[in-house]
Amino acid sequence: MRAFRSAIGSLPWLVLTVSRFANADCECGYSVNKTSDAHFGLFTELQENDFLHHKGDNVTKFGWRPQEFNVSKGDSTNPYGKDFELHNLELNPLKDAQSWSGESENGGDAGLKLWVRGDHSHGYVSSAELASVRSDVLYGSVRVGMKLGQTGTCGAFFYFFNNSQEIDMEFLSREFNNSQGAVNLVLQSPETAITHDAVNSSTYHVQHLDFRPDRGFHEYRFDWTPNRVAFFIDGEFVYDMTENIPSVGGHLQMNHWSNGNPLWSGGPPNEDTPMTISYVKAYFNSSETAPHETYKERCPTLDPAKVCQIPDQSKAPNGNDAKTYFFSQDGPGKTPGQETFTLTSKASNSLAPSLPLSISVIVALFGWALL
Repeated sequence: MRAFRSAIGSLPWLVLTVSRFANADCECGYSVNKTSDAHFGLFTELQENDFLHHKGDNVTKFGWRPQEFNVSKGDSTNPYGKDFELHNLELNPLKDAQSWSGESENGGDAGLKLWVRGDHSHGYVSSAELASVRSDVLYGSVRVGMKLGQTGTCGAFFYFFNNSQEIDMEFLSREFNNSQGAVNLVLQSPETAITHDAVNSSTYHVQHLDFRPDRGFHEYRFDWTPNRVAFFIDGEFVYDMTENIPSVGGHLQMNHWSNGNPLWSGGPPNEDTPMTISYVKAYFNSSETAPHETYKERCPTLDPAKVCQIPDQSKAPNGNDAKTYFFSQDGPGKTPGQETFTLTSKASNSLAPSLPLSISVIVALFGWALL
């Protein structure tokens, strides 16, 4: 792992001219526009989930492992403990597998629901958490379509290795007013792991939003590279951080919880309330050796024409805009060597990315560290 991180840090930036970029398959990976139209990072791995159409009662087969544990309330600042339970996870797809909006099988919003329960008479608030099966996510562009809970909860989507290597996007429903909301952006550090006080650190930022996150789906995204984490809302860059950047492979996680702490989660709610996920899209590099060997087999020599650009979600994914692009739905050439999951019964995807026939980009060759 140390050799991998050192190689990552020493990689040069390479100027490339890409021809017929839009029509290429993706043997050599995926690139993402960061904050400038001229700069791209190269990522070799992919995981996509379309929870508007995932069926069943086993989220692990879709690449996510339920977390079951409890946390005592600790001191008097937390009126309740937290109890993360399997039954609070619900796959609730659309009734019509051919559509991208409409009625869901179990009522309410379609998607993966993480419930916080209203009955906390036993001293714990029943909550939900998931972690990606893959624990080797090291740098990447990660996006989630999400609608938050409505009262007295904390909903979060984040990368996690340990308490000092963590990238958080956390939503507190108590911070939502009549028409606006906020998201707490945090990079944890060795100092915050000791003090448990990220709010007063240099890598904490409250990003105010001109909408309420509990009244519709929006895309929340972070692009993580060795020297920077950039945050986006509905495809628009909003903030970045350059300190305390995580440098080891870990999990992606999401949770929805409350312990009644008035300084953070607030609540707890007096009725069951869900946080709903419509999709997750993760394009990343691996901290493990085996994926790099697989990558070398499909891309022995870097061919920029076989690097696919990840399209941005420039609108809130609601209604007619809920249909978003998935490489996994665009044929096996778009996901060579990748483990993919069933999206819908449709074989085509009309939202394929397009670019001019020739475009100059700067590619960070993170994926080539162990080649």
